[in-house]
Formats: sequence, structure tokens, C-alpha cells
Amino acid sequence: MVVLFISFLAIISSGDSARILGVIPIPSYSHQVVFQPLWRELSLRGHQVTTLTTDPINDPSLINLTEIDLGFSYDVWNEAVKSVGGIQSNILKTMRIIESGVSIARTQLRHPLVQDLLENNNITFDLVMVEYYMPSALVFAKRFNCPYIGVVSMDAHSASLKLAGNPTHPILYPNNLLSVKDSLTLFDRIKSVVFSLIFEVYINYIYYSHHQEVVETIFGNHYPPLRDIARNVSLLFINSDPIFDKVKPLVPTVIQIGGGLSRKASKPLSRKLQKILDVSSAGVVYFSLGSNVKSKDLPNDTINTVLATFAELPYTILWKFESGDLPNKSRNVYVEKWFPQLEVLKHPNIKLFITQGGLQSIEEAIYTQIPMVGMPFFGDQFYNVKKMVKMGFGLIVDHTTLKIEELNSTIMEVIQNPKYKEKLKELSELVLDQPMTGLERAVWWREYVIRHKGATHLRSPLLDIPFYQYYLLDVITVLLLLLALVVYIVKVSITVMSIPVRRFYSKVKRR
Repeated sequence: MVVLFISFLAIISSGDSARILGVIPIPSYSHQVVFQPLWRELSLRGHQVTTLTTDPINDPSLINLTEIDLGFSYDVWNEAVKSVGGIQSNILKTMRIIESGVSIARTQLRHPLVQDLLENNNITFDLVMVEYYMPSALVFAKRFNCPYIGVVSMDAHSASLKLAGNPTHPILYPNNLLSVKDSLTLFDRIKSVVFSLIFEVYINYIYYSHHQEVVETIFGNHYPPLRDIARNVSLLFINSDPIFDKVKPLVPTVIQIGGGLSRKASKPLSRKLQKILDVSSAGVVYFSLGSNVKSKDLPNDTINTVLATFAELPYTILWKFESGDLPNKSRNVYVEKWFPQLEVLKHPNIKLFITQGGLQSIEEAIYTQIPMVGMPFFGDQFYNVKKMVKMGFGLIVDHTTLKIEELNSTIMEVIQNPKYKEKLKELSELVLDQPMTGLERAVWWREYVIRHKGATHLRSPLLDIPFYQYYLLDVITVLLLLLALVVYIVKVSITVMSIPVRRFYSKVKRR
């Protein structure tokens, strides 16, 4: 009876479970960490989850989670990030890094484990969740013939939103890859419109075509155009929220899961790090440029400027420095190749976070209420840091023109002026005051898509009208033609009516 009862329970529980494939191919920890809590939660709920990821969780307790490690593609990604170090333009840097996605896709799709997954006809999935910024990864949804959810680890740019059927506006909602302020000048508005047009043409007709070539080279012509697959997305999860990101209208298929996917400190601090933090009663400054920008690759002049500044500060410094050793550092500076960032930020002695401005880092600082100094390098970092400054919980410094006096005064201003901390407390309360967490929202909508085998009933009408109708080109053309016709008729009428008048005036003049 006991055996039968346990078997019955197993059948009941398996009936509610689903087979889910998660494909997050971009080899950047900031892209991966956003969704790790989601894979964990889904597997704990009894779903069979398989992920293609460059940063496996490697938790043996998650027996329902199978991870295919794509970490080998970090070589391509790191080389791309390193190659843009000498480029001053943020747009050119970003475009170069985006283009590296083609090489990454080619490397990953040819990997034996990925090939085995795609070619195994015995494997089925009920849902695919795929990173929307990597077009070639969309073939997984088509290959397994199931609905899919697109996911983005930040606020989605205009090209992706339009592919998902969400209207955008280049003036009200400038592309987050463009470093402009919220209050746009005339030049900013022109810049935003031109950039949006060029960027959307590049994504839709160049970047997608490059990924299409990769897919056709590896798999042949077995898959439809990637843009068609992209337009058939059931839902699009974007890591944004209306508190930090600008409020904008979203169609029902675009779901905001921002405010942090309920990331929690998972491991206690090491004894060494715990001791350093505990004894630093004067305060601690935490300095990290994230997973993509490497402190060790900074120019020597910049490193020396930072070191000279830190030597003058009355605080302990934790610096994520990838070489593990930093010559000529002062006694108050401790370096490690990697710090458990969220756990560090939660310590009560942390006074300041010096960050490159990645969205995940800013989210964690808001959650832990730690004021920031932003040092952006590329991508959306400029937008995020300028937003941070405008909202009043941090300041910005330029790493290309950094001076000791400037960095010192900026650090001291943010630490000693209570207005930055007070603003963060207010902002943190707003971010956390939601009917459900981002994780709960993501899980609910995922199950919604599985229950209804997609979400075509929520499909945006924007996807079903040609561009000339969306931009009212046909209406404007007809109205202009009508206006021209009216002007022509009026002109002809005036000409015709003036003939008798001219004749009469001519007769009068001859008399």
C-alpha cells in the first residue's frame, strides 16, 4: 500500500511538470545571473529543465536541472570586449561586441553536445525560453516545435520590441544603447531618430542575415527566416521595471520581470573576507567593473590614478582585480579575482560601490541601498549611470580623463552626503513594493504559456500590418493627393472665373 501510494503521488506530481529548455548563449555572467534563479525555481517545482548556458549553476541538489556548459565560448566574447578598449565611441564599441554574437553562435551550434541535442528525435520540450538578442538560438523553438518565450537580461532595445509587436518612439523612449539624457535637446532628438533608424536596419537586415547564414551553413535550409520565428514569440520577458527604467506602454506579450529576479545571498562570506569587512569600522569601498570590463586591462595611467586615490582614502578598499595581484597597492586595498558581490554589498560596513554601471550591479546596489559612483565603458552602461545620476543616488566619473582630485572628491561626496543614501532608501521601497516579485511573475507567465500552448491570442496587431500602414504613409499620401487636387481645382476655377473679368477690364481700358 505504501509503494502504491508513493507511486500515485509521483504520477500526480509528474502530471503537472513540464519539459523546459532554456537557451542563454551570450557568454557574459551579467546575462546569465539574471535567469539562474528562474532555472532553480522551475526545477524545484518539479519541472524538467535543460539549459544551454556559459555559467552553469552546478548545484547537485537540483536533480531536475540538466546543464550544457557553453563556457568555451568565453574566448570569443572576451576577445571582442578587449578589442574595443581603444575605441572611444560607445556606439562603435557596442556594434563591435554585438557583431561578435555571430562568431559565438557559429562556435556554439557546432559543439557536439548542442548537435546531439538538436539531432536527437527522442527529446521533446513543452516550452523553450531563449535569449532574444541571439537570433540563431531561435532555431531551438522551431526544432522542437513548441511555443517559446524570449528573454532579455536588460531593458529591450527598440528593434527587439518591434519584432515582438511592441511600438516604440525614438523621442519618448530613446534606445538604451544611446547615451542621451531624458530631457532631449533638439540635437539629441535628431541623434535619437537617426540612430534608431540605422540601428533597426542593422539588426533586421544585417545582423539577422548574418545569423541566418550561420544557421543555413550548419543545418541547411530546413528552418524559416529567423525574423519570422522572432515575430512568433509567445511572450518577451525583459529585465526592467518602471521605477528605474522609464515608464512606457507595453503590449500584453511583453512582461517586465525587473527589480531583480529575487536574487538572494546564497553562500556565507569566506572567513578572510568576513574578517576584513567586520574590522573595517571606518567603512569599506567596493570597486568592481563587472564581468565584461576587466580592471587588469585598464591603462596603467588609470590604474595608477585609482591606486593613488585609494591610498588617500580613510576606508578599506575591496577591488575585483582579475590578475589576483596588484603591485604598489596601499595597505588599505584588498584585491581578489572575484567577490561574491551581493553578499559583500549586504555587509553593514559597505559605504560605496564603484561600478561600471551594468544593470544587474545597479539592481543589487538599489536592493542593498548602497550609493554608487559610476564609471561606464560601453553598451547600456552610459544610459544606466546617467539615469542613476538624474535620479540622485550616485555620481559619474570618466575613466578616460580620470584625475586623483576628481575621483577623490566624487567618492567623498557620495559617501559623506546623506542625500544619496536617503534617495536609495526611497527608491528601494518603491522597487520592492510590488504585488509579486519578478521571479513569481516570470514563473506564472511561463506556466500560462504552457497551459495554453502559446499566447497567440495576445499577439500584437502591429505584427500583422505592413510598415507603410503603421507609419500612415498610405493615408498621408492620399491626403496629400487630395490636397493637391483641391489646390489644382481652386487654381483652375480661379483661372476660369477670371477670364470674363479680364475681358471686361480689357474692353474698359480700350474705351
